[in-house]
Amino acid sequence: MSVNDEYNSIINSYESKLLHNGLRQDSQEFQDQLNENIYKLINLRNKVFNELALFSGNETLDDLTTSSINFLSINYYLGLLSSKKQSVGGKSISLLESNKLKILFLQRSIQLYMQYLNMLDNYGILDKFLSSTIETFNDPMNPTLSELYKQPKSSTDINNAYLKRQQKIEMNRQTISIEKKIKQLEDQYKINKGESDEDFSSTDEDMYRNLLIMRLKLLSYNAFNEIEQILYEIELLQNFVKMAPVENTQLNKENRSTTEDPTGFTERLETFDKPILSKSGKVLRTFTLTNKRQQLQDKVKGYGQYGPTMTVEEFLQHEFESGRVLQGGKDELIREQQEKEDNEDNYEYNDRETYKAREWDEFKENNPRGSGNTMNRG
Repeated sequence: MSVNDEYNSIINSYESKLLHNGLRQDSQEFQDQLNENIYKLINLRNKVFNELALFSGNETLDDLTTSSINFLSINYYLGLLSSKKQSVGGKSISLLESNKLKILFLQRSIQLYMQYLNMLDNYGILDKFLSSTIETFNDPMNPTLSELYKQPKSSTDINNAYLKRQQKIEMNRQTISIEKKIKQLEDQYKINKGESDEDFSSTDEDMYRNLLIMRLKLLSYNAFNEIEQILYEIELLQNFVKMAPVENTQLNKENRSTTEDPTGFTERLETFDKPILSKSGKVLRTFTLTNKRQQLQDKVKGYGQYGPTMTVEEFLQHEFESGRVLQGGKDELIREQQEKEDNEDNYEYNDRETYKAREWDEFKENNPRGSGNTMNRG
C-alpha cells in the first residue's frame, strides 16, 4: 500500500467508523476506534515529515509534487480527531479529572489546527484574511477568542459587535465561494478523465493540483471555525474546574494511570515546525544565539570533567570533619622543643635520643641518596 493509499484509508475509516456510526463519543468503543485512527495518523505523519522528508522550510508551493500536497492536511485531521478525545474511565475517574483531561485534549487540538494553518501560510495557500489574522496572535500556537475576532467588551459595545459580525459574514462568503470552485473543478476533472486528448495528462494534473489546493483552503476555514468553538468549550470547562470542590490527592494519583493516552501522543511541540519569526519580524518563540566554535574551544580548555562544586573552605571543613587532615605544624614543633628542655637532666631520655641519632647516621651511610630505585636507569 502506498503512502497516499494509507492516508486515504485512515480518513475513510474516520468518516465511516466514527463520523457516521451513531456511537456516543463518551463510549469505550468510540474512543478505542478514535485512538486507533490517531495512532495510525501519527505514524503516517512521522513517515511523511521525518523518514520521507517530503516538506522543507525553504521551499515554495511550486516545489511540491502534486502527490505530496494532500499530506499538508495531516495536522488538520489530527486536530479534528484530538478534539473528540475524552476520558471513559467510568467510576474510576472523577468528573473534575475528566474535565481537566478534556481541556488538555482540546488545547492539543488547537495547537494542531494552528500548525496546519501556519504550514499553509508558509506555502502561500492561506487566504489573506486568515493569514493577516494569525499574524496578530501573541502565541501562534495558542490564540485567544479576542484574537480570532473583535469581541464586544460589553453589551453596549456596538462597534466591536459590528466588526465581529462583518468578519463572520466575510468568512462565510469565502467558504461558499471555495465550495463552488471545488464543485466546478471536480465536475471538470471527471469530464476530462473520460476524454482522450493528447494533452490530457498535463491538463489533468494541473486541474487535480488546483483541486487539492482549494480543498486545503476550505479546511483552513473549517479549522478557524473549529478553533473558535473549542475556545468557547475550554472556557466553559475551566469554569467547571474552578467551581469543583477539592478532591482527595491520593485518589487522583491512583486514577492517573487509567487516564494515560494509549496513543502516546503528548502536548509537547517538539515535532511542530514552529517558526522563529513572523513575516513582519515578530518573535514567535524564544531562541538563543550561540557560537559553536567558542563552545568547542571552551570544552577543550575546560576541566575535562565536572567543575568544583564547593569552595576551598567548605572542602577543608569537610576534610577536618572526616579526620583526613594531618594535625601538627608549628604547635607540634613548640611541644617537641619544650619536651627537650624539660628532659635536659634526664639521663635515660638523653641516652635514648643519642641512640636514635646514631641509628639514623648509620642508615644514611649504608643507604646513600639515590640508591633506592635503580630499575628504570639506562
